[in-house]
Amino acid sequence: VVIVGSHVNKTTEQLNTLLNTQGVVGIEIDVNALARIQDKQDKLLEPIVMQIQQAHDCGKTVAVYTTREELQFPDQQQRLEFGERVSRFLMEIVKHLPKTIGFLISKGGITSNDVLSRGLSLRAARVVGQILPGCSMVCCPVDHPRYPNLPVVIFPGNVGNASALANAFLILAQANSENRTENVVHAI
Repeated sequence: VVIVGSHVNKTTEQLNTLLNTQGVVGIEIDVNALARIQDKQDKLLEPIVMQIQQAHDCGKTVAVYTTREELQFPDQQQRLEFGERVSRFLMEIVKHLPKTIGFLISKGGITSNDVLSRGLSLRAARVVGQILPGCSMVCCPVDHPRYPNLPVVIFPGNVGNASALANAFLILAQANSENRTENVVHAI
């Protein structure tokens, strides 16, 4: 699974390349819908979780991403509050990912921090190296209640060229094809 929260231009370019890569299915999170629905986010969450599960069951890698347009707010405080709301929603998605995913790529600095600390509730992680320059990979602990040994790539928003995100996916997908974490770790 790839989670994309960053909306900088480089990320959008990388996302477009990834979405055109064989084996990847995109699921867009409509932030406008999220803005309209105050307390009923479950209405948005359930169908997304089902789409992820269906794609995963078909052997596809899912790229979950927010709409690329940036919303306008009357002031910085409202902008920050909405950004936090979007992040909380993305972390609910992370918490509901299929237990059998082979890897997770988190695109965006704040998104990656939130994936590790909130979505996966990690207090510690083992850094295994860089999958690409500037992109670290960690593994969830062996005793993680949902994702033991899951490789997680921390992919900052403004790192890499247009094909970098797709390349990271291809490295992980190839290593994961044998369905063994050791292969993913050795891929880097």
